[in-house]
Amino acid sequence: MTALRLAVAAMTPVDRADYLGYTPDTESRRLIAHGLPKELPETLGGRHRFTPLSLHVGARLAAAAFARLDGVGLFWLDVWLLSPRRGRWQLRTGSTTPADPGDEEVLRPRPAADVLHGHAPAGRGSRFNASRVPWLRRPFRWAAYGILRLSAEVGSVRIDARDVVVPEHGLQALAWWPAREGMEALLLDHNGRPLSSVALR
Repeated sequence: MTALRLAVAAMTPVDRADYLGYTPDTESRRLIAHGLPKELPETLGGRHRFTPLSLHVGARLAAAAFARLDGVGLFWLDVWLLSPRRGRWQLRTGSTTPADPGDEEVLRPRPAADVLHGHAPAGRGSRFNASRVPWLRRPFRWAAYGILRLSAEVGSVRIDARDVVVPEHGLQALAWWPAREGMEALLLDHNGRPLSSVALR
C-alpha cells in the first residue's frame, strides 16, 4: 500500500485566475459537462498553453487536473476541487506546483511500475474546510483532493465504489471525504484485477 502523491502548494483560485492562462472554474465545469477530450496535445507550447489532464466526479465532490505553461515557459500542474451548490458545480479551492523535470513529458504514455518504483509513488494530499460555517473552530467538515501518478499497469482506480478510468499519461485527479480511520483507493489493472491500494488521508 502506498500513500497519495499530490502536487500541492496552497493557492486561492480567485487570486490566481488572472494569470493562470485559463479560467479554472469555467474549464473545470466544462470538463465535468463534456469529459476529457478524445485527443490531448502532444506537448504544451504555441497555441496550447494549458490542457486538461484528468477528472474525478463523485457524489458530492469533483477534482479536475490541468497542466499549463506560464509566461516564462515553466511547466505547472494544477488540481481544482469543486462541489455542487444550487444545482451547479462550484469551484472551492485548488493547489498548484511546479512540475518535476520528469513531468515535462506528462502528456506522453506513462512508464511502468519498475521505473516509477511502484504503481503509485508515495506523497500527500490536501484538505479544504467545507463546513457551512467555516469560521467555526469545530466541527470541521474536511474535503480532500489530490493527484495520483500511476504506472502503465494501472487501468482504473476504484474509489467510493466507482471505477475511474486512468488516462494514458497516468496523472489522475481524485476528491474524497476523508474518514477518521482513513480510506483506501484500489488500483486495478486494465482487466479490472486488483494490483495494490492507495491510502487516502
